[in-house]
Order: sequence, then C-alpha cells, then structure tokens
Amino acid sequence: MPRRRRFVLDIGPLRGSADFRRLWVGSSLSVVGGQMTTFAVTLQVYRTTHSSAAVGAVGLASGLPLILLGLFGGSFADAVDRRRLVLATNIGSVVVSALLAAQAFAGLRALWPLYTLVAVQSLLGAVGAPARRTFVPRLLPAGQVAAGIALNQMSFQVGLMAGPALAGVVTAAGGLRLCYLADMISFTGTLYALARLPAMPPQGG
Repeated sequence: MPRRRRFVLDIGPLRGSADFRRLWVGSSLSVVGGQMTTFAVTLQVYRTTHSSAAVGAVGLASGLPLILLGLFGGSFADAVDRRRLVLATNIGSVVVSALLAAQAFAGLRALWPLYTLVAVQSLLGAVGAPARRTFVPRLLPAGQVAAGIALNQMSFQVGLMAGPALAGVVTAAGGLRLCYLADMISFTGTLYALARLPAMPPQGG
C-alpha cells in the first residue's frame, strides 16, 4: 500500500490552502487560454500570408523577450512585492488579449500588430514568471511544497495539450475571435486569486 501511494498525486495542497487552490484553478485556466491564443495567432498569420516564414516569425517575436529579459526577471522580482508584480503583469496580459480580440473583430490583415502584441505578452511573462514561481513556498508548509509544485506542473502540461485541442473546436464553431475572447476571460480566475493573496514583499532585505 505505501508503494502505491507514491504513485498517487497528492492533492493535499488543494485541500489545505484556499489561496493555493484559487491560484491553481485560475492558473490552470490561464494556461489553456494562453495556448488558445498561441493557436489563434499562428493560424491567423498563416491564413493572412500562407507563408511558413511569417509563421516562424511569431516564434521569434515570442522568444526574443524571453532571451533578453529572462535573466533579469528574477532580479526584478527580488526587489518588489511579488504579488503586486504578478498582478500587474497579468493585468497587462488581459489588455494584450483584449487588443488581440479587437484586431480580430476589426478584420485587420496587418502582421505588425500581431507580432508586437505577441512580443509584449512574452515580455510580461518573462517578468512575472520568476515571481510566480516563489508563491508555492510562501503559501504552503514545507512538507507540501513538493506536492504543490507537482500539481502546478501537472496543470501546465494538461493545459499545453488541452488548449490547442479546445482552440480547434472553438475556431471551427465560431472563428479565431472566440479564441482571443476565451483567453481574455480565462484571466478572471487568476486575477481574483491574486487579489486575495497576502502581500509578498522581498525577503531578506
């Protein structure tokens, strides 16, 4: 029996911490929404240009901010209240999703707004992600930190698979615009969870 338990996912953090539970649910929805936007942007660029090079440029626009700012995101997170930082970056991501939806509803065919918004979204992620990764040790007791990290990793992997699949269904039913709207709405849970978290000022000065 003890050996079997090692292979069962520990959901103790979800039962024991309301803050962690709200954040986990909200983040899980955001991952799915983010993958839907990634699918929608890629498909929109291909439909507009029918160019594989133009589609590849989407990855370049997303990757450059991570490369340029990834090394500094952790240092920045160490200097400010991490809850406020992640809340601010998520609000920025909501604005980006709203602008992506707006350009889709407007029927724009220019590529530069898409590349720009993808780059901004990636930049926000590069700044907010290091701070977000410190939430689990602050919200859970030491004995549940490993289980909390495993739950976060599981939801991320599930979101990577479920997001594109759901985006395909949504696009077939109502078009790319609904994917962007779904991403914007998916941030609701995360924003609520972040607003309920306690302050997380830098530790150790």
